[in-house]
Amino acid sequence: MLKQVLEELCAFGNRSTATENERKAAQYLKSALEKAGYAATLEEFNSPSTFSWTYLVIYLGFAGSIPLSLFLPLPAIVIFLVTLVLFLGEQTTMFSPLTNVVFARGKSSNVMGKPQKEGAKPGRTVWLVAHYDTSKTSLAFSPASVPFLRPLFAFSLLLLAGAFVLILFTYHTGLASRLPVKIFFYFCGAYFFYLAAMMFERELRGKPVQGAADNATGVAIACELASRFAEKPLAKTGLRVLLTGAEEVEMVGMHHFIQKHGRELSQENDYFVNFDSIGDGGVCWITKEGMIRPLPASEKLLKICESLAAQEKFKSVKGCPYTALTLDTLVARSRGYQVISFMALTEQGFPRPWHWFDDTLEKVDLAKLSLCADFAEEMVRRLDAAP
Repeated sequence: MLKQVLEELCAFGNRSTATENERKAAQYLKSALEKAGYAATLEEFNSPSTFSWTYLVIYLGFAGSIPLSLFLPLPAIVIFLVTLVLFLGEQTTMFSPLTNVVFARGKSSNVMGKPQKEGAKPGRTVWLVAHYDTSKTSLAFSPASVPFLRPLFAFSLLLLAGAFVLILFTYHTGLASRLPVKIFFYFCGAYFFYLAAMMFERELRGKPVQGAADNATGVAIACELASRFAEKPLAKTGLRVLLTGAEEVEMVGMHHFIQKHGRELSQENDYFVNFDSIGDGGVCWITKEGMIRPLPASEKLLKICESLAAQEKFKSVKGCPYTALTLDTLVARSRGYQVISFMALTEQGFPRPWHWFDDTLEKVDLAKLSLCADFAEEMVRRLDAAP
């Protein structure tokens, strides 16, 4: 099933969020899960087609409000604080009205599956998670730019912290008249205007990618594991499949799932096992994730992974943090659920290919996908055998 799902998804050319191709891919995955012995459903939700407009608004808010504080301090403070709240909400996944409301003018779907034959409701449930939508190219994700994503993000946070302090001080003092303060504020304005221009460039010139590594690989692994667990069911643990749409636009699919099904879930007994971007680099389980405040994966799953890595077969699989961007599991983890993700990361700590033209089927290593699937299957079976 691994190779078939991978090839079928790549045959769409792209699966850009909230497009006809994404809808066709969702229908295909629903059919594939049904053939594997699952009762599959599609859950539709409103979604933007891109994250660019969200961050264009945020970056323009910073670019305008910081220099404006030199002339109109009070309006500048209000604009800056509102923009800062929107930015932090997006980054932590806890508050995202721009993404989930203002720009959510399209439609996407989550594909969900549960075994057709299942006994009494289990006390513990494992969710196999992967997003099936794809992104587009942009200069920010060119191979030469990717290593600077994390440093630039840290630099942005540093500028925002400095601007926050100085804006408040200039409101109560005469600091705004000093040349160093003016230079800093104008530099901040120019820097965030540059970031806004990068978002505009992405929409103006960006091209949809095939998305073989990101993330047909993850979906193929999730479907392969679903097939294996259908043939040899878990003894004490329930098994569910969650293939999310709209992950590439700030994880809207996972937001929708948690919002709709959160009351049915248990923070202690629902485990989200996510697969994303198994391309170049070594297969890793993600020890912690997040850009502002990285959150750790499930302690129990981390211990199982560490014990598995001692086996000769899995000696190449490592534990790594991931702070270059965000994953679906961050939405669940920030709300207290048990999670772990699997990726293939370079030595610099980011996936490759990534939102670029070279993310094509011929670059995918099936042996690496099989290794990841074998490791994750053994992890889940050990979890099933645990008290």
